[in-house]
Amino acid sequence: MSHTLSQLVNRAAAAQPGIDGLALDERLARAAAAGDALRAAAPGIVDQAVLEVGQPRRFATREVESALRLIDALPDLARAIRPSEIPAVSGTTHLEWKPYGVVFGWHAANSPVWVPTVVTQSALVAGNAVLSRPSGRARATTELVIDALKGAWPEDAIVIADLPAPDAEPLVAHNGVNAVVAHGSTETCKRHLARLGRAYEHGVPFRPYIPEASGNDALVVLPGANLATAAEAIAFSSFANGGQLCMSAKRIIVTRDLEDDLLSHLVPAVERLVVGDPNDESTDIAPLAGGPALTRARAALDEALLVGGRTIVGEGESGGVFTPTIVCLPRTALHVGLWREESFAPLRSLVVADDPDDAIALANDSAYGLGAAVFGGTERHIEALRAARVVVDTSPLYQDPHLVVGGVRDSGIAGARPKIEQLVYARRVHREPRGG
Repeated sequence: MSHTLSQLVNRAAAAQPGIDGLALDERLARAAAAGDALRAAAPGIVDQAVLEVGQPRRFATREVESALRLIDALPDLARAIRPSEIPAVSGTTHLEWKPYGVVFGWHAANSPVWVPTVVTQSALVAGNAVLSRPSGRARATTELVIDALKGAWPEDAIVIADLPAPDAEPLVAHNGVNAVVAHGSTETCKRHLARLGRAYEHGVPFRPYIPEASGNDALVVLPGANLATAAEAIAFSSFANGGQLCMSAKRIIVTRDLEDDLLSHLVPAVERLVVGDPNDESTDIAPLAGGPALTRARAALDEALLVGGRTIVGEGESGGVFTPTIVCLPRTALHVGLWREESFAPLRSLVVADDPDDAIALANDSAYGLGAAVFGGTERHIEALRAARVVVDTSPLYQDPHLVVGGVRDSGIAGARPKIEQLVYARRVHREPRGG
């Protein structure tokens, strides 16, 4: 297996100098051509995502559109890595941005289109080659995406590592890998980092490890909010893609004075969601497939109800489907998994706060720091939220490639920084005038 891994790495490493040798504007032109190819392949990719991953057709289409927006935004994002002259006490100093070399992308099953697009195209525009590992649960969908994207680039600019997770994980610490971008659970990312730590002790060179890990994002409703708008945002952002998105609203917090009015909008908004065949254009939520996510959702709901939680809307599993469900938790129950850990299912918690300051404290009561949303409130409340991506008076799933996803604490390391900026290192070159 180690021989196979080295063969994959060597292919990408051999291609990388040719990519780096292209001017930045040429790399941007190739990314644009890759976007055209992705757009042409979109119908087949959407079909495969529906079939393989169980994404509702509308959501799969939305994910392709998000990936295309990212490619369209790359020229603006690339401004950050253009060389520039910087102040010098004498002579001239230039700031340049250089690629690391081979980037290993560990991709997620819940986002089989957007994740490989943002990783591969950001890395390539930055001058790297990419070793791309699809999730086993979304293998065919991600490979269709990569097949569309790679045609605009030199041969082996993107090399697919089609391996089960245990066989692929050694690539994180492989001598020939120069940077890693991992989209996965916090547990997975910490396991990767532990492997790297052990490898460093045995002489493996340092490399950036860029985790995009779990989220347990709060959505806070405060005085001044438009409650109808907030309710629609909660319904959509909590349950889109079956709740299996890292930046979904997972912990809903509302001040006591707004609770009844919010629920009068929220319950019907959730009840209007259509659970059904993912291939039907009217479907909002596809049935949650069996496996770890379903097992954890069952356990989290049972635990929440056991400690006094009450169901506001939904009924958990019913007729073979996990219905969109929100449980109101008492303040004595904030130790339960539904509050403390990411629920990767159509199951959410709601907690009532005494006042706006209490609501923000509850929002920050988490080991995670991916994103947060707030409706109403003041600038002081917005400033106090501890998350890398904050949206105000709109859905947490607001689509804008410039509003970058990224976390701190148990959600990530670099916060909301574009991947293209993270996949280069700074090089400063100083020159003194040569005497005549």
